[in-house]
Amino acid sequence: MVLRFINSLLSVAREPRSRFDKAMIQAAIERVVDGTDPRLRAVRHYRRKLRAPVERTIDYVMAQISVLPPPIEAGRRGFITDPHLRALFASPEQLLETLSFSPAMRNYRQRSNGSCPPELYAALRAERIERNTLGIAMQGDQLQREVPQVAVLFKEPRVVFPNPSEAETRRELLHGMFDYLIEGALRHLLSLRARKQELEKRQRHLLQNKAGVLKSAGLGLESLLGEAGSSPSPDRAAIERQLEDIQTELSQIRADTATLDHHLALVAETLSEPEQHFRLDPVSLTLDHMNVKVEPGSARASNTLTFREVRVGSQRFVVLLVKFSSRELLEQPDFFEEAQRLLYLGDQPRLTTI
Repeated sequence: MVLRFINSLLSVAREPRSRFDKAMIQAAIERVVDGTDPRLRAVRHYRRKLRAPVERTIDYVMAQISVLPPPIEAGRRGFITDPHLRALFASPEQLLETLSFSPAMRNYRQRSNGSCPPELYAALRAERIERNTLGIAMQGDQLQREVPQVAVLFKEPRVVFPNPSEAETRRELLHGMFDYLIEGALRHLLSLRARKQELEKRQRHLLQNKAGVLKSAGLGLESLLGEAGSSPSPDRAAIERQLEDIQTELSQIRADTATLDHHLALVAETLSEPEQHFRLDPVSLTLDHMNVKVEPGSARASNTLTFREVRVGSQRFVVLLVKFSSRELLEQPDFFEEAQRLLYLGDQPRLTTI
């Protein structure tokens, strides 16, 4: 059922106007339930209640993926011809290292026993950070120092979702975004559960306070048992106010206690508002060869780059679809052989000069 869901997502992505397949929606709903709380199946009509939110999420995810531009050519030639790659990487060697040794690429090569198709496709992501700096710039015909500038850094670039075709990489992106929203719904449930435990702890504390207030007021058998303290009798009106305040808070705690219906409503709420959890926004940057922002109309040599940037909370990272030749991939270094080589060199006699 899950495979049918993934394949259906791909077919719908190719035909944005086509109607959702009933089996695909049902598979997506079951994926949501399995990824959050399987007990939600006990809620009456859970599929019907989740259908509209799931459709909303699929609509949103497909719209995000559909705006990603076609893949750019990565590799040594691509580094020379495409300014996006030159902005992300300091050299073609760094680009090839990223293509070859990113965790997802290593896993792909292991699964295929090192036998890769001639051309591969993937998504390339890197975190974007902007920093205010002081640099050198030409103002007219004068060289100015300590000029305020904004430098753009792209940290930790890596390849994700490597595949033999662009369609498969887009499909995995769809799948990953959908699962991220399921994860967001799960985080919401976990925070609710933590809040419930906190309230239950507070409830025990309030009940203990209530018992202490009743005892101090002498409303139990303490007087008959001769256990009443020597302290003066407390103000009965103040005691009543304390008890009323405690009871109000206890009632609020009981009202906030989550049920499975409430859990289902929270999951539906998360899926109904996917844009609140992540966005894929267009970002245009005009940068010089040092990745310093250039003002429009400046005479400085620069390139205007357009990225799609994923925004998740305070994080921002750009995403590019890339294609590259598997023949350019670097061989995985043999760390054991390298260690042996270094040990061998360490054992060689050294010449002593006088």
